[in-house]
Amino acid sequence: MVKSEDSKNYIEDLKKRIRKKVMTDQESKNIDNSIKRRYDPSSIILPTEDDFYSNINKAEQNADIGVTVPSFNKLFLLKRIIYRWITKFLFKILKVITINQRNFNLSVLDTFRSGIDDHNNLKLRFAETKTQFDTRIIELKIKQEQQDIEISKLNNMINYLKNSLVQLEQRTDNISEDTGKGVKKIDKRKLKDLKDEVNHNLDSFYVFLEDNLRGSSDEIKKRLHVYLPVIKKANVGLKDSPILDIGCGRGEWLELLKDAGLYAKGLDFNRVMIEICKKQGLNAVEGEALSFLKGLPSSSLGAVTGFHFIEHYGFEFLVELLKEILRVLKSGGLVILETPNPSNILVGSCNFYVDPTHNKPLPSPLIKLVLESRGFSKVKIMCLNPYEDDFKIKENGSETSKRFNDYFYGPQDYAVVGYKI
Repeated sequence: MVKSEDSKNYIEDLKKRIRKKVMTDQESKNIDNSIKRRYDPSSIILPTEDDFYSNINKAEQNADIGVTVPSFNKLFLLKRIIYRWITKFLFKILKVITINQRNFNLSVLDTFRSGIDDHNNLKLRFAETKTQFDTRIIELKIKQEQQDIEISKLNNMINYLKNSLVQLEQRTDNISEDTGKGVKKIDKRKLKDLKDEVNHNLDSFYVFLEDNLRGSSDEIKKRLHVYLPVIKKANVGLKDSPILDIGCGRGEWLELLKDAGLYAKGLDFNRVMIEICKKQGLNAVEGEALSFLKGLPSSSLGAVTGFHFIEHYGFEFLVELLKEILRVLKSGGLVILETPNPSNILVGSCNFYVDPTHNKPLPSPLIKLVLESRGFSKVKIMCLNPYEDDFKIKENGSETSKRFNDYFYGPQDYAVVGYKI
């Protein structure tokens, strides 16, 4: 018979034996400190809830000792009766002897079962709490992203106001200078300067527009990376074959070329853009594209690039521009012109007109033909920047859905690349 004190001693002895067994197993494995650091806990196969309950059920069958009487069905009738009678008599005696042991066994199993149930309830509560926590984290991330967007918009607005203030101060200085001289009659030079000032009225606004709609400088640089292999393959951008970037804007392409160790100069009519480039240590000058090209000697450049530039002008200007570009390029030099892709319905019908200074969309077959007609060879079209897959509808092998995705979510831009023989 097991008494209460004996039960405690038995459990303590059992714990000691388990600890001893675990330590013996660990020592036999000879695991050194370096292996322990590399040990992967995910490789441990833990028993499942079903395993625990299955083992407890088996233990319960063996815990209730002195109760179950064997059937003796395989014995002869007389033996079966005699054995069964003797067994019942013995079991009555054993039941008195083992009652405390049975109670102890069953109480231990109840404790295990209760512990497992509490563990499962705790897991459930933990899972619910974790779900709430994860949901809150997602909400905070969304809120943070929204705040980042608002901060970005405010920064763009501050830059716009700063640029506008600079332009306003320049005009004020000019007016003060004329007033101090007591100008009574405006000469032709002053009229030209006044006209130039009017032409630059929207410089700050256009920078503000690009900051908000064109995309961040980092995003634009990621898109422009695709052209670096083209430039390097043509072996241009060297000191004797520099690159001219027309409409250099905020200078993303110039920055990539500079980081690649290539020689390049930017050209833009927007004074604010030029100032942004210069603050970044980039080589950029203010000027009008056609006039600047006409002032360059023939065969003096390795490449001429222009990103989202040609759609701002009319067709006659484009033809004259390509004529001058071909003249200033060295043999083997190339031109790269990127523009919005009107084959994308969303671009051609809507996004193109977000920029009020755009003239009209230019289909890629037309631009390719114009370059070939002006004397460029090996002219090819690069289709770029399709929408992300999240925008597209599921195709499921349907030709209609594939065409829909091509027309609406296909490349938003394309570039035409041509070489001088």
